[in-house]
Amino acid sequence: MKDYVVVVGGLNIDIAGLSGKVYREKDSNIGEVTINIGGVGQNIAQNLTRLDTPTYLVTVYGDDNFGKIAQMECQKNNISLEYAEQIKDSRSSIYLYVNDNEGDLVTGINDMKICENITPEFLAKRLDFINGAKIVVVDCNLSKESIEWLCENVTSPIFVDPVSVAKVDRIENVLDKLDTLKPNELEAELLTGIKVVDEETARQAATALNNKGVKNVFISLGSHGILCSKEGEEALVKPLAKKIVSTNGAGDCSMATLVWARFNHGEELPLEEVGLYTQAAASINVESPLAVSPELNVKEVLKRVEEAK
Repeated sequence: MKDYVVVVGGLNIDIAGLSGKVYREKDSNIGEVTINIGGVGQNIAQNLTRLDTPTYLVTVYGDDNFGKIAQMECQKNNISLEYAEQIKDSRSSIYLYVNDNEGDLVTGINDMKICENITPEFLAKRLDFINGAKIVVVDCNLSKESIEWLCENVTSPIFVDPVSVAKVDRIENVLDKLDTLKPNELEAELLTGIKVVDEETARQAATALNNKGVKNVFISLGSHGILCSKEGEEALVKPLAKKIVSTNGAGDCSMATLVWARFNHGEELPLEEVGLYTQAAASINVESPLAVSPELNVKEVLKRVEEAK
């Protein structure tokens, strides 16, 4: 493929225990158990392939049965694992969680130890290929050392998803190396020291990140939309969702849409229009119970953008 995107990040198997009408703590509960492919990196990659963007996922997975499931699902979703690696005698990355009868998380266990294999040495073997990408997406499931190595050695534009408050400090030393960053309010606060509570403080935090060297900042504000900022230009784009089934994976969908917009239009699009694309795609995502909506496609995104205009 002449033009392609590389996503460097996590590939999970998500095992969910969903309680029935009654949930009793410390007891066996009647409900539903589902197994799905997940991981921030994989979710972004899958959204990108649904948006007709050639995508490689640079990751690791085990040689267990879950690893086989991950391989099959990536193949089904047109995600190339050509530059990923299967680690012998290792468990695949697994996220196990339980929701109560209200749909709220009761507990979760995240076993992503295998991601420790994504070292600078692992990445160095793939550097020429990574640098051939039009865009490189990094999720913060990687170690701080590996993220900093990528930022020092990758020449393609780097887009970063912080993943969580617990992992956002992994990029604090390389903000000036980032083309695009998509934090939420809490992640933006930790990186800037500015408590984001409304539109004005979101603008302040975005400007602070721009001043730290991030070219393009998109702060997810949940039900208030997304705050977009670059070189003094700012725009707040409200959500377009008419109904919400689940917000799980909405942020990953937004990141994929930012990548898709740049991949296809370069830096020509007005900032507000880029934000509008993210909200259109997110509106499709939240209508599905899955982290990646099977209804996501370019035609539907463009349709919702036109309706919003």
